[in-house]
Amino acid sequence: MDNNYKIAVFYYTQTGQLLNILRSLLKPLENEGCTVIYKTIEPVTPFPFPWTSDAFYQAFPECRQGIPCEIKSMDYSDVSDADLVVIGLQPWFLSPSIPVSSFLQHPAAKEYLNGKKVITVVGTRNMWVSCHDNINNYLIKSNSNWVGNITLEDRHNNLVSVLTIFRWLIDGIKEKTKYLPEAGVSQEDIDNVSNIAPEILKSLRENEFNTLQKRIVEKGGVVFHYSLYQIERVGHKMFGIWSGFVLKKGGFNDPARARRLKLFSWYLMFVLFVISPVGSFVLWLLFPLRRKSLSQIRKKYLYLYD
Repeated sequence: MDNNYKIAVFYYTQTGQLLNILRSLLKPLENEGCTVIYKTIEPVTPFPFPWTSDAFYQAFPECRQGIPCEIKSMDYSDVSDADLVVIGLQPWFLSPSIPVSSFLQHPAAKEYLNGKKVITVVGTRNMWVSCHDNINNYLIKSNSNWVGNITLEDRHNNLVSVLTIFRWLIDGIKEKTKYLPEAGVSQEDIDNVSNIAPEILKSLRENEFNTLQKRIVEKGGVVFHYSLYQIERVGHKMFGIWSGFVLKKGGFNDPARARRLKLFSWYLMFVLFVISPVGSFVLWLLFPLRRKSLSQIRKKYLYLYD
């Protein structure tokens, strides 16, 4: 059977983990004869990795508010006839990373994505639904057809994954250490995402994508966590307040906002290590009272607002 489909992949990664996820997902399609073309989203001024603490928090207000950075121009001529577009991304501060949101807001990208079928592939610590809402809005504005979402996450305990992600982002240490496990998405999960490739190929062959997300969910390609969802919604709202508070003192890298960013960093640590554990327990107790409404919310996010 002729499988000469063209897949365009746009992604941004600092650690390389997301690219490994994308390659694992798409390699079986290449083996079946599909053409996969990777396009890196590149900020004109790169974000550092590993991050310094100051640089990490400096990115927060613009990220939360969706304020774009300047990105390098991209050639779309070799993917103009793509049968499918894959966008690889990570959430930063419960929102799409600045490079990805900048790409999705760029006029050339919006023109390219107009009418295209899009699958998003997310590599995250564990909270992704607020980012999901932002991506939905961007894809609506570009008149894209969002046909699938795959989200791989760190499966460790919430507090443990906070420690390992900071160790990785700030110190550059991904590997397991004496008291903490390896950071990020497990290699097993990265390898197993290839199991979703046949479902994508089936949709391409039949030109029928209406059931693709259902099949992705059935294969474990994305999981919804009730307790994390409720914590995240509060956090996203508070991040909106804090980002506005910081931006009143100036734009990116303005020294005048340093003190407010320091206050935010203290607030974030307090929420992560004090409020979040207590909140998780309370929400667990209240879950039976909200089971029905949360079931509808779960369906909304797992099945692309269907």
